[in-house]
Amino acid sequence: MLLFTLATTLLYEDFESTTFPPTGWDTTYTNYYIRWQRRTSGEIFGSASAGIITGKSSYRDTGTATISTPAVGFASLDSVIFYYKFPGTQPPFPSSEDTVYLDYSLDGGTTWTNLWYLDSVSAVVNSPVRVSLPITLTGPDSIIFRWKFVDHDTLLIAQNRYFLIDSVTVLGTPLGNVPPVVNVVGPSPLFPDTNTSVEITFTASDPDGSITDAWILYSFDGSTFNLVSASPLAGDTFTASVPARGSYGKVYYVASAVDNSGDTAVSDLNYYIAGFLMVHQIRTLTLGDTVQTRVRVVGEIGSAVYVQDSTEPIGGVSSGIVVYSSSLRSAVDTGYVVNVRGELDEYRNLLEISPAHVFEVVDSGPVYPPVYINTADMGETYEGMLVAVRGFTWVSYPGTFAGNTNYDIQDGSGTGVLRVSSATDVGGNPAPDGVLEVWGVLGQYNTTYQIYPRYINDFSPYVENVTITPNPPVSGSSATVTARVYDFDGLGPLTLHYSVDTTAGYTTVSVDSIATDSTAYFTIPSVPSGDTLYVKVEARDTRGRITFSFLSRFPIDVGVVTEEKPVGGYYVNVTPVSGGLIVRWNVSEGKLLKVYDAGGRLYGVIEIKGKGSRRISLPSGVYFVRNGKEIGRFIVR
Repeated sequence: MLLFTLATTLLYEDFESTTFPPTGWDTTYTNYYIRWQRRTSGEIFGSASAGIITGKSSYRDTGTATISTPAVGFASLDSVIFYYKFPGTQPPFPSSEDTVYLDYSLDGGTTWTNLWYLDSVSAVVNSPVRVSLPITLTGPDSIIFRWKFVDHDTLLIAQNRYFLIDSVTVLGTPLGNVPPVVNVVGPSPLFPDTNTSVEITFTASDPDGSITDAWILYSFDGSTFNLVSASPLAGDTFTASVPARGSYGKVYYVASAVDNSGDTAVSDLNYYIAGFLMVHQIRTLTLGDTVQTRVRVVGEIGSAVYVQDSTEPIGGVSSGIVVYSSSLRSAVDTGYVVNVRGELDEYRNLLEISPAHVFEVVDSGPVYPPVYINTADMGETYEGMLVAVRGFTWVSYPGTFAGNTNYDIQDGSGTGVLRVSSATDVGGNPAPDGVLEVWGVLGQYNTTYQIYPRYINDFSPYVENVTITPNPPVSGSSATVTARVYDFDGLGPLTLHYSVDTTAGYTTVSVDSIATDSTAYFTIPSVPSGDTLYVKVEARDTRGRITFSFLSRFPIDVGVVTEEKPVGGYYVNVTPVSGGLIVRWNVSEGKLLKVYDAGGRLYGVIEIKGKGSRRISLPSGVYFVRNGKEIGRFIVR
């Protein structure tokens, strides 16, 4: 990994060579199973790092292992720089007593002085961490550094853990000179897309001189770094532009500056992610991967924020996921659109982005509608999404809800689990009874999928069995719509919405009456002209909760009077009218009429049976209608 070009680099090792330990380096161990080795899995940069096994299930892993540098000659030593990483999602140390030390020796390895150490409290998992340790020593001819891992654990460990180091750099400076100080402020934008260049802002100052040049080194692969010059903004602040990455992925970068004495310093290694993955793509990745996505909040259960980026699963894969972050939870509400970057993790089989490293609120708006499922559908396809189950009953009536309690529900397809979280207002409320509908986010705990209602108002009235009389409805005539409507704590206003063009909106009428069997009656005074009548019933309860029926579709009869129909016997009559055709029929057996355009392409199929009529809307042009072996040619104007 190329960090910078510096005349006083006294040692650099990236462990890319297959020779291990590298030439001049040395390793020791007291337990063969705990030893330093060249590792190509979980590497920090390039294709390899130096790593040590810290746990394995087949043996007790107590022991000590060291890796040491060659003797480094110097007149004045500036610092030692390296990167470390603990790959994996488990705690990095099996025991709180396990420790890794960085020591140095000025007498060829006879005596050692500790410079830095890392234990279970200070360890960071799955992120490359840069360590830069200043050393103000003068006089000795050489210095040796060593990393010593001490494992105090005596238990059998179920998972390997690896401590890695990479890009070890030892710097020397002219005697008496103080190097620059460089710190990154951050990228802008914080969440760039793949086609967006990024401005990196950083500060660079020199305690005993001046900054003569500054730049950013960036890499799209974590191995090959490119240089872009920085421009001063004001005072000690500089900025440099990193070009667009062009595809989703990490962009690594360091800021660097040189002072008037020729000494160079670099910042910590940083990165940002260019682009956004969709949730169904994230769900195919490996645990521990850092991901970036743009999502809409659909529910919050404690510190678990449920988010989606589509109203349906995509390719059979859920479009929802949980972001576990108390700070995100306090900043958003349902309907908020957020950019999120964090690590992919799993808790009790529930996929999460946790921790969320950084987030940004983008917009706010309505929450996604729920996906209607049966209890039998509760599974991985919908995990993390806002779902709804309608027409369910309790296996055993709960009485008053208790927090952090599971309740079994059934809807004819099977049974499912409804989970009441103490982080919501559901606990302590009386449970509704009867036939119900519930909205909630779908979680998972071990092998059990659970619907979490977000609030008590997620329990709603239930609407079913929407019918119309006559069927089909007749254009220009009245029609009666009925529906069965249930609610456990009192119905509020009931309305019917109907339209022949849903893009133009709906006409709304109030309920006429409600029978004792919960059947609601609505009247459409005059069925509008069109091919299909769309209707939906809206039910509100006394708490203001709203449920819509599924959208129902009814083909419209054009309402042709008897005198306009052929007289006597069986017939199929097609008449061109402005904007389409009118088909009238009286047939003893069901038939299919096929409509073709002038080019012979099948435009549509009309099923006819019994006696009736239908208007078919068509663009202007020439059409052929096939009735069995008979073909008629018609012009629509």
